[in-house]
Amino acid sequence: MEYITTLPSFDTGTFVVELDGKKMQSLRSFYPRVAAGLHFADYFGKNLDALLDALCDLSSLPPGYQSVCLVIKNAAYFLVKEKKEKREAALQTLHDATLAENRYDNYSFQFLMLQQG
Repeated sequence: MEYITTLPSFDTGTFVVELDGKKMQSLRSFYPRVAAGLHFADYFGKNLDALLDALCDLSSLPPGYQSVCLVIKNAAYFLVKEKKEKREAALQTLHDATLAENRYDNYSFQFLMLQQG
């Protein structure tokens, strides 16, 4: 996984959600934060399959946006309490949601891993 050290500037058509990797060292702590930040439905299943489904249909976001960016700050801490395979699977799920062929909505989606100083 490649980390960035500074955030790019986003235009007004991008819905940006910044989450802190220090507060998401396990999937159990990640799921409610990503669900709240990206306005997932209350019935979000809190597993990787449900995560992909929710990330690929962000139609519950406020209107007026064309793209969505999930920024994970302090990325080195993100899911460090999970087994390596589980962390890699979660990152793959985030990546899969960026692919146009997986999208059910009209948004482009990206995620960035920000490692601060």
